[in-house]
This record gives sequence, structure tokens and C-alpha cells, in this order.
Amino acid sequence: MELTKKQKTTKYFCYCLIIMLADLLQNTAGLFPQIFGARCFLLLPIAIILAMGEDMLAGALIGLFSGLLWDLTAAVHLGFNCIYITIFCLISSALVSYIARDTFITNMISSAVTIILYCILYWLMFIIIKGVDGGEMTIFTFYIPCAIYTGILTPVLWFILKPIKARLNHEQKQDF
Repeated sequence: MELTKKQKTTKYFCYCLIIMLADLLQNTAGLFPQIFGARCFLLLPIAIILAMGEDMLAGALIGLFSGLLWDLTAAVHLGFNCIYITIFCLISSALVSYIARDTFITNMISSAVTIILYCILYWLMFIIIKGVDGGEMTIFTFYIPCAIYTGILTPVLWFILKPIKARLNHEQKQDF
């Protein structure tokens, strides 16, 4: 069933609110718990989960909005999050549009790849290449714990977002 213009507007407005809430929780100190100094990168799995099941343009725009919000609070790497999340949301939405289905496993694999590559690329580009003193060990002391923390919370986020996405897409439950 195709959504009306009003339904699409409501859906994407709700998606934007969810992304803004995730950005607030992620980037405001003390709002979301840190475990042994590891932070949860909420915007990565939330953007991927919301983008999957959308067409490629909508998926890319969800990633663009998520990355833009994250970059607004960043002082050093302006544009990195915006470009990275946009590309991975585009790839994830294309994956669901052309190859796979929007299932739990597909969401978890896509989110895990996005999270792991984000941590590795960020560490390489902004710690190692810039020559930060003692930066070599931050992969073990910060980035891997952050990836694990985010990966552990990804299924919880999927179970929270799945009914919201279904409701906004006006999907009917089918009894088998």
C-alpha cells in the first residue's frame, strides 16, 4: 500500500524526531551511560535501521540528516560523519531494495559492518594519521569497546524501532 503525502510527511517527521533524540542522548554528556569510558554511537545503528526498507534517496537523506547532526557537535572532523553515514545508509537501503529483505539479521549485519568500519576508519584518519601521542592504543582502550557497546545495544534499538517503523508504514499484521 502506497502512503499518502500526509502519511509520508508524518513518517519522516517522526524519523527526524527519533534521530534528533538519539543525537541528543549520544552527544550530551551524562544523558546516556558510558561503560568504562566507552560511548555508544547511537546514531549509527538508528540511521541504518531507519534507512533499511526505504528507497535509496530516502535512505541517503536519513543518513545525511544523522551525520549532519553528529557533525554539528564535532569540533575536529567536520563532514566525516555526514559523508560516512550517508554512504552506509544508501548502501543499506539499496541492499534491501535489490538484494535482501528488511529482517533482523540483515539489520544486524549492516549495522555491525557500519559500526566496525566507522571505528576503524575514524581511528585511522583522525588518530593515527594525525599522529596523536599514544593514539595507537586507543583502538583497544576506546574504539573497540565503543563498537562492542554499540553492537550490543543494536538489537535493543531494532526491537524498539521495528514497531514504530511498521506503524508509520501502516503495515497490517498478517496471521498465518
